[in-house]
Amino acid sequence: MADFHPILRSGNSPQGNNLYWSSVTVTGREKPKTLKDKALQQAKPPKVKEILHNVSGMAESGKLLAVMGSTGAGKTTLLNVLTQRNLSTLHVSGSIFVDGQRANKYRIREMSAFVQQHDMFVGTLTVREHLRFMASLRMGSSYTAWEREARIEEVIKKMGLSACAETMIGIPNEVKGLSCGEQKRLSFASEILTCPSILFCDEPTSGLDAFMAGHVVAALRTLAEGGMTIVITIHQPSTQVYSMFHNVCLMACGRIIYLGAAEQAASLFATVGFKCPDYFNPADHLIRTLAVIDNDKKNSIKNIAAIREAFLKTEAGRSMVEISKADRLGLESEATKSTFGTSFNTQRYAANFWTQLVALTKRSFINILRNPLIFKIRVIQTIVTALITGMVYFATPVNTSTVMTINGILFNHIRNLNFMLQFPAVPEITEEMPLLYRENGNGIYRTSAYFLAKNLAELPQYIFLPFLYIAIVYWMSGLVPLVPQFLMACFICVLLTQVAISISYATACLFGDTAVAMTFLPIFVVPIMAFGGFFITFDAIPSYFKWLSALSYFKYAYEALAVNEWMAIDDIPGTCGNGTWVSCPHTGEEVLKSIDFGGNMMWPDIFIMTAMVILLRLFAFGALMLRANRQH
Repeated sequence: MADFHPILRSGNSPQGNNLYWSSVTVTGREKPKTLKDKALQQAKPPKVKEILHNVSGMAESGKLLAVMGSTGAGKTTLLNVLTQRNLSTLHVSGSIFVDGQRANKYRIREMSAFVQQHDMFVGTLTVREHLRFMASLRMGSSYTAWEREARIEEVIKKMGLSACAETMIGIPNEVKGLSCGEQKRLSFASEILTCPSILFCDEPTSGLDAFMAGHVVAALRTLAEGGMTIVITIHQPSTQVYSMFHNVCLMACGRIIYLGAAEQAASLFATVGFKCPDYFNPADHLIRTLAVIDNDKKNSIKNIAAIREAFLKTEAGRSMVEISKADRLGLESEATKSTFGTSFNTQRYAANFWTQLVALTKRSFINILRNPLIFKIRVIQTIVTALITGMVYFATPVNTSTVMTINGILFNHIRNLNFMLQFPAVPEITEEMPLLYRENGNGIYRTSAYFLAKNLAELPQYIFLPFLYIAIVYWMSGLVPLVPQFLMACFICVLLTQVAISISYATACLFGDTAVAMTFLPIFVVPIMAFGGFFITFDAIPSYFKWLSALSYFKYAYEALAVNEWMAIDDIPGTCGNGTWVSCPHTGEEVLKSIDFGGNMMWPDIFIMTAMVILLRLFAFGALMLRANRQH
């Protein structure tokens, strides 16, 4: 197929592609700087700010292009346009071409990789385990297991990660792991597993010292010289780092001022009267010259315009003008309502759903076992709490004076398990959301596969922990010493735990923020607990609050445990002070009647709690899907 415009030629390397952007303009609502501005914005139409103005350019295959400029120059917005990300609140016009052919965001994502500024990993995995996870999902069934392993080893060597291949990535303040430079190189390794033709990087040297920054950029240059098209944004590179760039794109005021060979930029500036001083970092000189000084805006803009005019007279400048004349193609923007509607159908994945589910489940399960705050501490917490509770209620006899005590033991099962496990489950979801958004946005896996894998991986601990608690407290406190009753009590408490965790899932997915979710969770849970049947019987609840009792999973679990316990007791020894069975029951069935529970309600309670688990998980999944889709 012929190119749309003669200037838009194919890449020089068979492994890379020439990337073009033509007449790209980006506008967005101006953010209010003060509360007064925000209040005025509510009354008036919002001001529209032009972020990029009719910019055109090219990133050549086999070369490393660095986009540079001072804060607010537009470099990050340009990178977002090229990668087709974070544009939902912006209006974008213009064209993107790859080797002369128009490319939409799905085509761009299929052939490119994007390394974002902040590295995100599951820190309990080793480098090799992380790359195996990525290879299984990004390379898919198109490659054999042997080919994936061979590619992993090749990438490890190319990125200089051989010495730390078996090292855990690390969790800040919890698990010691890789250095910042090693983590950045691991990010590159993750993205180049599938041999993309274009690699985008946002501030790859951010937070690194000069030595580490040099290593990272050297790795990028090696990838470029291997045929890849590399586009990065960078802020104030050192002289050593700047010397590694093939081309630079200098931006100011939302415009491209220079786009060409890095070694020729300083010479061009010198012809306009802005010579770089001897022994001075050329990158600092270029960026400072293009900076707009607040108290001298007029002269700053005049100088920028002079440099741009000089550039447009060069061969590279004339090529940029030709690129700007290429046919236009509207990009997805705020006005394009089909962006979200088509994301489910248009996104293609290298791995099938089953492969995604297996890989995600394995990663989550490894994280649970290795993260000391997720599993090990919880086991200790559960054992200690169970032992203390068991000692408090140790060998409680069954008689008329201990009926309330035994009911307290049963309700304590529910209360302790709920609050021990429910609240810590919230950050397990919310803190992983940024990683989910990134990996899902990169087309690595489906949100549905992640959610189901998360449920499957966490299920064993939420079965084991309540079983461990009941196994200790049940026998220490002297509850009915029958195996069927013990096993049923374990089952009911496991089911109660599943309801509690489902509420955590729903709250976390609905609010998406740990602090907000943890604030709202008690507002729902504490009133529900009050209507659980222990503090107040159902008949004593005011009519306008009875609906809360119907929502109380504490009630259903408490009733099921009470039925399981008391229906196995035919005789309660002891004497009654006033001779009435209402205050002094002599059978388990009489105990149940005294607290408004029915002896035949255990299985209906179990059914209701099972339905709650299903409905709450479906709600959580829907909320998570909406959140993930809004990030695209």
